[in-house]
Amino acid sequence: MAEMKDKAGEGATWKPYDRPSKAFTATVLTVFCIILGFPLIGMLYFTFRSSTGGFTIGHWAELFASSTTDIWDSLGSGLVNSLLLVALTILIEYAVVIPAIILIDVRFPRVQRKMRIFMLLPIAIPAIILVVGLAPIFSVLSEFLGSGTWTLAFAYGIIAMPFVYTTIASDLDGMNAKTLTQAAESLGASWWRTLIDIIVPSLRRSISSVTLITAAIVLGEYTIASLLNRETLQTDLVMISQSDVYLSVIITFIVLVVTFVALFLVSGIGRGTRKSRSGEKTI
Repeated sequence: MAEMKDKAGEGATWKPYDRPSKAFTATVLTVFCIILGFPLIGMLYFTFRSSTGGFTIGHWAELFASSTTDIWDSLGSGLVNSLLLVALTILIEYAVVIPAIILIDVRFPRVQRKMRIFMLLPIAIPAIILVVGLAPIFSVLSEFLGSGTWTLAFAYGIIAMPFVYTTIASDLDGMNAKTLTQAAESLGASWWRTLIDIIVPSLRRSISSVTLITAAIVLGEYTIASLLNRETLQTDLVMISQSDVYLSVIITFIVLVVTFVALFLVSGIGRGTRKSRSGEKTI
């Protein structure tokens, strides 16, 4: 009887995590691509529609016409501003938000509940209300830092803060950062060395996800930039749509495709570096 119980126990071994099969993974990715592709297909279909009926490639030919030179100049300045805002917002998240989340999780666990409410507030507050509160602050900042478009990075850092917090906090809970910090300090490591050599490398995947999410938020934000009278990629696209809706949809389609490709390439590069490093460790 004891042998039968042992065999039954061996056969009923519980596995904490079972990897999904390749067929299931391929099905999920296929459904995701189909859902993601429907808006792009609709936009592409619209760009070939003629205003008088039927199909035409004349809208795409207008991209290279001499009459669109001014539009491209305006769009170029908006694109440069948006890319600058992406870089500055990511820098703010790296330098301020992520270290603050790690510090509170490790050093001040009693403040975590209040911190969670504070970090998630930007999701609950509409963008228009945020602008009403940020407008006086930006008027003061303009006296010291100027009224350049780059100052929007402070507002975008607040908007991206909830997504940064949920991503980093979940990873910190999974790796038990407080125990790792105590173990490192018991071996003589300083706080900065523990942060740079132990905690940050363990958060590499979540930090790369935060980078992609922040870039997508900044490139797609329109309300705050428009109400604060700043020029970005989205405000330029709206201005173009008022004169030529087909050209606006074509440019939006190109920007979306380039953005998706760039995000997938960055995520693929990060996954490749992680695999190469894990391979070096096993060797």
